[in-house]
Amino acid sequence: MRRALSILLLLVIVAATAWTLLNWNRKSITASDPWSAIPNRSAVVIEIPDAWTAWDKFTHTSQLWATAEAIPSAAALGRLMARTMERAENDAALRTALNEVSVLVAVMRTSSASVDLLFTCVPHSANGVPLQAFAELLKADDAILAALQRGETVQVRPDTALPALSWRLDGGLWLLATSPAMMDEAQLQLKSATGLAQDSLLTEARRSSGGGSDAHVLVHVERAKALLHRWWTPATIDALDLPSGWAALDLRARPDAFLLSGLLFPDTPHRTTIALGHQAQGRNDLARWIPAKADAWDVQHVDDPEVFLRDLGLVGEPDSIPFAADLFHWVNGSIGRAIAIDSVQGAQQWAYFQTDDTENATNRLNALCGGNCDTATYRSIRLTHLTIPHAHLRLLGSNYSAFEQPWWCVLGDVVTFSPTQQELFTVVDAWTDGRTLAEDRRTTLWTDRMASQAGRTLRWDVARHAGGFTNGLKAEERTAFNTYGSLLARLGGLSVQLSPAQHGRAHIAIGLQHAPLEERASGVHWSTAVPTGVTRKPDILRNHTNGTREVLVQDGAHRIHLLGSTGKELWGYALDGPIMGEVHQVDRYRNGKLQLVLNTAGRVYLIDRNGKDVGGFPVRLPSAATAPIAVFDYDAERDYRIVVPVTDGRLLNYGMEGTLVTGWETPRVTSPVKSSAFHIRIKNKDFIVLADATGKVHLLDRRGSERERTELSLGTGATVLSVQPGLDVMNSRILWTDSAGTLMSGNLNGRANTLSSVNNNWNGPGLLANDGHYDRVRIAMDTLAVSHGDRVVFSRTFGAVLAPIVNVYQLETGVATYGVVIPEREQVTLIDASGRELEGLPLQGATPFSIADLDLDGTLELITVTTRGEVIAYHALAPSNAR
Repeated sequence: MRRALSILLLLVIVAATAWTLLNWNRKSITASDPWSAIPNRSAVVIEIPDAWTAWDKFTHTSQLWATAEAIPSAAALGRLMARTMERAENDAALRTALNEVSVLVAVMRTSSASVDLLFTCVPHSANGVPLQAFAELLKADDAILAALQRGETVQVRPDTALPALSWRLDGGLWLLATSPAMMDEAQLQLKSATGLAQDSLLTEARRSSGGGSDAHVLVHVERAKALLHRWWTPATIDALDLPSGWAALDLRARPDAFLLSGLLFPDTPHRTTIALGHQAQGRNDLARWIPAKADAWDVQHVDDPEVFLRDLGLVGEPDSIPFAADLFHWVNGSIGRAIAIDSVQGAQQWAYFQTDDTENATNRLNALCGGNCDTATYRSIRLTHLTIPHAHLRLLGSNYSAFEQPWWCVLGDVVTFSPTQQELFTVVDAWTDGRTLAEDRRTTLWTDRMASQAGRTLRWDVARHAGGFTNGLKAEERTAFNTYGSLLARLGGLSVQLSPAQHGRAHIAIGLQHAPLEERASGVHWSTAVPTGVTRKPDILRNHTNGTREVLVQDGAHRIHLLGSTGKELWGYALDGPIMGEVHQVDRYRNGKLQLVLNTAGRVYLIDRNGKDVGGFPVRLPSAATAPIAVFDYDAERDYRIVVPVTDGRLLNYGMEGTLVTGWETPRVTSPVKSSAFHIRIKNKDFIVLADATGKVHLLDRRGSERERTELSLGTGATVLSVQPGLDVMNSRILWTDSAGTLMSGNLNGRANTLSSVNNNWNGPGLLANDGHYDRVRIAMDTLAVSHGDRVVFSRTFGAVLAPIVNVYQLETGVATYGVVIPEREQVTLIDASGRELEGLPLQGATPFSIADLDLDGTLELITVTTRGEVIAYHALAPSNAR
């Protein structure tokens, strides 16, 4: 696994620096181009167009980044970037200076014990207000800022979890380095007449970048290998057999994975790429033979075994080792090794060699011991002992050093070797009983994301193989590595695939998956702890910067918590009471940035995306609200009105400045309004519809004056659910429940009818059918029933009392799905239109739930809250257009 280890570590380096990448820029080098400062000895180079916007999008969607924030320095960097974004929200000069600005990141070894980073960019305005703002974010005082403007290199430390950073301005360039040595390298490069642009192989690598990717990463393989000396012993690194040259990788960042693909450009022929080029591609899938406990494996395709051995250069001529033909020449298909790190039994290993002639393979192997081999039988499978010492080591290299005198058997069309008889028993058991990686869902989910064919595939289950990565670590680094056990436990598959390309190149694909061990089995996408007492259905909000969805919950102390699409808490805010009704989003400044509007009984709040009050808010109401606010945008011009009824009978109307709207006549009713007001438009006339506590319906215009009168009465204590406009105002329909819970429907012309009787715990409407009538949804103790007219659609009994509310979703257009809560079991579930429970449900949850595609990956999440105060997003639902 030593060769494979280097590729893993290379990926870690790339992933740690590539969080904000978008698109590849091929502009030529100019004096003001950040490329002019990139040191020639850089091991990794990354270009980041529109870096701050890209950062915001990435951190709001990537589960991998949320996991990486367990590292203090990563969390500190996240805080710094978040402060910058927050500052830019309200600082037009800084926002303009950083808008669509490219940032280059270079990674380089600056000494035997140091690996450093250089960040460089050219802001639209390098001085003035933007520089002052950035200096404040980096915690640079006036003296530091003055020295910076004189052309000096200054030291800043914006966070105690970060090292002191070197900062310098140079000809319009902003340079930020993690050490003075790295800054010196950048300064020397700026003075040099030659740069990376003169590297012809690098130029060719850059030209290979593909379209449709999110990013592009360049890695100098030999220098990247040298970086590893910072953490691993020299003997470990020296044993790595990698080609030198450049790798050009396109990056696709997914919510649960990093996916990189591109080409490897060796600067000299190397046996790895030579061997790939002389063999065909294949599925390289030995999962049916590898025990499910295996946590790392390396499989490659061989269809010409003699050429394969010659290309490896370990044997010389095919007949230079007398047993080569008997041990290997019968191979045709996949060969590979697998390992399982077991805390009790230690490392277990297996080797696999596929063949199209198992009889010939058996005869050739038996010939190695003159037909007098030691044998055993286990579960009707014959096991044979190979007594030639270190045969595989001498033939295939150090990766097979554990197979000193292995035991082997034939399973299907694969000959399997193990160092000991006991390890071979494990393979036989797995193959016979179906306990292999082919049946392991955690493995197959990641397999489905990878290319189906390749020349060679290396894979690790990072969480399961964590102990294996410590082999060869320096003693002091091993201690540090072990502190990240919880972080590694949240990572799933890591894969590297190599395939032949033209002219000695190799296709390379790398993937790293977020798949926590403890969550995959239960379908949890993420979970975040908040204080207990949440009873309200989670609200789903849109992030205006990147389009992702965010989750708002309110705890038992009335504090609201906004969680990003990855589950990270973005901010908290203390309200004076429980939220009434919906949480609305508005664009107060008409610039595409959204704020949220909500009310409690005592106040109306307008809060921005950073959890800050917007000017003029919160508004203290003159008397308590009796119903949730309604937010109207009459002409879709973002000229919002916030309408709220209060206990003295008035209907108040506030604008976006937090003041009462001029010209509103403040209507007053004799009995306080208990339901939100509704707005409908019919024949270019606006109607504000509300019902007071006596059931009288009021039809108002935009000024609050009575526009029409209706004879329809809803009855005392009615709660209005919806208002559907008709061809004229009197044919518009109101849906409501009366004081006894009876579901009613009526037109404003005075005609009303009963939809569901009171003999239920809860009555509500379903979807509006093509015949113009609603389905009716009822809960009676432990039974959910849906009907339409006189027809019962379905009735389902759960054997436990249901919570008295049903949420109706559309997981398919026009098809209803019903969400219910079972309190005594702390379960939530979804029932389809025929009364069947959806696959994978019920799930743990105590509140009514929301459904949304939080991270825009095409898969819906179900979001609920447990009694312990865990907000859980389950990823168990198929793509859809749920409302």
